[in-house]
Amino acid sequence: MEKRKYDVATIFDACVDLIVHLGNVTPDFGQKEQLVQDFGVYLGGSACIFASQCAKLGISTAGAGLAGEDAFGKIVLDELRGSGVDISYLKTSSACKTSVGVALNKGNDRCTLTYSDSIRLVEKSMVPDGLLRQSRHLHIASYYLLSGLRQDLCEILKQAKQYGLTISLDTNWDPEERWELPEELLQYVDILLPNEQELLFLSGEKSLSRAIARFLPAVPLIVVKMGAQGAAAATKDGMECIQAPAVPIADTIGAGDSFDAGFLYGYLHGRPLREYLGYAVECGSANVSAFGGCGGQLDLSRLLAKTKSQDKGELKA
Repeated sequence: MEKRKYDVATIFDACVDLIVHLGNVTPDFGQKEQLVQDFGVYLGGSACIFASQCAKLGISTAGAGLAGEDAFGKIVLDELRGSGVDISYLKTSSACKTSVGVALNKGNDRCTLTYSDSIRLVEKSMVPDGLLRQSRHLHIASYYLLSGLRQDLCEILKQAKQYGLTISLDTNWDPEERWELPEELLQYVDILLPNEQELLFLSGEKSLSRAIARFLPAVPLIVVKMGAQGAAAATKDGMECIQAPAVPIADTIGAGDSFDAGFLYGYLHGRPLREYLGYAVECGSANVSAFGGCGGQLDLSRLLAKTKSQDKGELKA
């Protein structure tokens, strides 16, 4: 493939995360007031967190999408730009509000309440042909939240394939819990990147092995995130598994998105599968060490130090 401006393109799910640390509090309605342990406001959105981690690993990254012309939209733009992500294709509008995810954290568990205005309003016209032409790889995240784009996504992926891009998909959680994923869409996907629970729901199977087998005929590479247990990557030739290091956990928001970026760092370098699965696990594990989706992200020098990799060359064409 000829040299292109961007290694990775994505479709932004522009969002801010308001993370509330509940401590021992369980929310109780009835107009009661309760005191929580802590809170923070951070860059949110799976594709945004993914893009931030990609850029920190030296992967030239750009994305298209929509944000509101409001205070939260400014956070999104400033954080992405500050991480080194090209936001030239990220539109802003006063006609929408930037999406907000309210994460209620209790111990290592959480629930998330999402207002998705700027995400659901992303449409095909906001994903310009020029972005695809200039990119090597396209990553799709927040599939179920991008409701205004879903009907046209197959057309976008088909166009990306015609330009020679490889494609990865991380559906994330389905708020409607219907877990529909068209076979037509999967024919364009090179890498499927769910977590274990998502893969079981997507497949309708009760075991991980059967869930992987359900998708392998359609997708060449299935990568399953298993939290503290590590990760597994499966192809028609077999499976690689790797354990996650034991690390203190601040919160788990964005860990899977940073994992995806670490995996693609190795994938785009043409490294052996087990090696880039290791990159992914290190990026995901580092992410949980700080509050918010981006605070614990690794830069390239720290990733290579952790994996003791000697690969410091150019990305393979």
